[in-house]
Amino acid sequence: MIARDAHPPVSWRDSLRTKLMLWFGVLVGVLLLIGFVVAFLIARQQIIVGAQERTRYEAAQTADRLLASMESVRITGAAMIGLFNSLALDREATIKAMEALLDADASAVGGLIALESGVLRDGLPMAYYVGVDRRGVADRDLLATGYDAYAKPWYRRTLSADKPWWSEPYFNNTAGGQWMSTLNMPLRGHDGKRLGMVSLDVPIARWAELVEPLHHIHGQRPALFAPEGTVTLHADPNVALRTTLERYMAASGRTDLSQMAAARVQGRRFEFTHVLPLTRETRFSVLEPIGDTGWGLQVSMSHKPLLAALKRTIVQLAAIVSIALLLITLLVRRMAARITTPLSDLTGSASHFAAGEFDYPLHQTERRDEVGVMARAFDNARGSIKRQIVEIQDMSTARQKIESELDIAREIQLAMLPGARVLGADEWRLQANARLEPAKAVGGDFYSFFERDTHTLWFAIGDVSDKGVPAALFMARTMTVLEIAAGRGGSPGIALQEAAQRLLEGNDTCMFATVMCGLIDARSGELALASAGHEPPVLLRADGSAEFVDLPSGPPLGIAADEHYPIWRGRLRNGEALVAYTDGITEAFDAEQQPFGGERLLASLRGSSDASTLCSALVADVHRFAADAAQSDDITVLSLHWTGNDGGEQPDEPLSQLFRAPQDRALLPGLFAAIDEALIKLGVDSASIGEVRLVTEEVICNAIDHGTEPGAEHEVAVELAVERDRIVLKFRDDGAPFDPLSQAGPDLDADIDDRPLGGLGLHLVRTLANHATYAREGRYNVLHIVLLRPTAGD
Repeated sequence: MIARDAHPPVSWRDSLRTKLMLWFGVLVGVLLLIGFVVAFLIARQQIIVGAQERTRYEAAQTADRLLASMESVRITGAAMIGLFNSLALDREATIKAMEALLDADASAVGGLIALESGVLRDGLPMAYYVGVDRRGVADRDLLATGYDAYAKPWYRRTLSADKPWWSEPYFNNTAGGQWMSTLNMPLRGHDGKRLGMVSLDVPIARWAELVEPLHHIHGQRPALFAPEGTVTLHADPNVALRTTLERYMAASGRTDLSQMAAARVQGRRFEFTHVLPLTRETRFSVLEPIGDTGWGLQVSMSHKPLLAALKRTIVQLAAIVSIALLLITLLVRRMAARITTPLSDLTGSASHFAAGEFDYPLHQTERRDEVGVMARAFDNARGSIKRQIVEIQDMSTARQKIESELDIAREIQLAMLPGARVLGADEWRLQANARLEPAKAVGGDFYSFFERDTHTLWFAIGDVSDKGVPAALFMARTMTVLEIAAGRGGSPGIALQEAAQRLLEGNDTCMFATVMCGLIDARSGELALASAGHEPPVLLRADGSAEFVDLPSGPPLGIAADEHYPIWRGRLRNGEALVAYTDGITEAFDAEQQPFGGERLLASLRGSSDASTLCSALVADVHRFAADAAQSDDITVLSLHWTGNDGGEQPDEPLSQLFRAPQDRALLPGLFAAIDEALIKLGVDSASIGEVRLVTEEVICNAIDHGTEPGAEHEVAVELAVERDRIVLKFRDDGAPFDPLSQAGPDLDADIDDRPLGGLGLHLVRTLANHATYAREGRYNVLHIVLLRPTAGD
């Protein structure tokens, strides 16, 4: 008894199992609490981020739908204006055309055609509203009802506007009693004369249909703002169509919307997280501008409904885990011994897994208690990790394959580009060099040159409106089309015109390319250049000075067809070079986002003397300027360097001068006097000046008198170029097609009384000309005449 009293049994309060149970319970409780807090914060952030991404997506998609609807209305109006201008429609045909276009448009319910007096053939004004019957809108002759549309502010604004504009929403009783917004478009003639306007009405309900899907997303609220700020669509019916955004902010104290209001006025996209001043509710909002229409779409997502479900789930999970923790704590004391050994086993296996030994044996998976669950979880995790490693390896292999294919595509693209060219004889030598560095594996810049014959080189340089694989494909197509057009032997302007037509066909992606192309005669250095929206080239003089060429330009290829591309003609002197480039040179940025620019380009080229390294030296200067900044665009340079005997010193005058005929025929003597003065300054002899006077008077007067309708405006111009041994005249007019070189000459042997009037002046022009050609380029008559000058030995 004494021994038994000396060593009483261990009290449950002092039991190691009890202590283990208590410590285990406290530790598990703390860990679970931390886990819950971290999980809640992570889940909360993920839910908010996911909701924000969806809000951005829904806002962008809805803005695209609205823009597509508004763009279809604009295209309908533009089509109406195009038909009226191109077909010279009468009153009835104009109304029929508008009816057909409105019937094909899914958004517009009616349209107004308002024309000034004298536009239609009958000379009367027109203000006719065409409605779509099946949409509940009827036709109305506004003039017949006494409605003075011409006195309305919207008519005067549209008549003086340079582009279409959308009206603020208004309630239209005559168009079915509904809220409308109107697209107003000025109607101009080919000469820019103000003829009237075309407007198209779109029900606000149409745009409400496009915005409707946003209402089905819980917690999401859309709003649509008109160009002047009218709240057109809003979740609160007391706000929609009753106030502007600025007045709404002032009345409701919504200072949280001030930055968004400023972004709406600027027409830029804006997203922000804000708190409502009264309810303290947190929202995430996105403002999407609807193109350049002035409309704006706001999509707002409230955090409150997003986090309510998460909070309920967290509370439920906390209750469940608390009950489970209590039960586990009660059982730990009895199961501690049985759990310790399996846990040690699992810990050993886990250490091998952490070292990357995923095939190490894992025991305890057959147990049915928590240890077995943990073991099976380890086993599942091991299998999942192994599968993910295989997937990562497969992804890495696929990425390497894509990179390899892009490298091959880059090599193929660079192989399509020609190498350097040298055309030369004992008396002259032309060197053509180029350098291209794409910003990505493949790019959209290109250059090309090929010999038309032994002494004529055709060359081109271009920049496609994108980068990467799409730009590379469009680049290949552009090069092919240009080379086919150039191979037909036409001028650079005609080649660009044909290429513009071909590239417009099937160009659903609306890509375009800026191009400069030309021809150079390697014997004399004479140049002919044409540009489709490309950067002006640089003329590098023999003395090291450099200057930009004042090169006229037409639109980029792929945008419009049947455009005129003017030709610039000039000549390279001995030791001079022409340097063409893409905007990857001038728009190369350094780390401070400063561009290389035109001044640095000229400074880099000044003093360059080595023709073979000119392109590489310029590209190296650009890279030195950009330093560590990433290359943002493709870089391309093309140079032509000419040496030869150019006949000694040439006058330091422009290579060509352009003279335009005045609209008043009585002012023509002033034009002819200006041409005479230019020839005198260039040192032309009096006999040649007299021949030029005779030719210019005959051709220009003939174009004005017979090429246009009496009293109509005309466009007649002559380009004058004086060279050492000849004078080149290029006449261009927009009159009816007429080839003066194909007309029969007068019968000079017949008696003067028996001879018909006319024809003698053109006969004298053909007699004086050493060489003359005629071509119809677009809507212009183009006549080239070459007159020889007497040489020093004559």
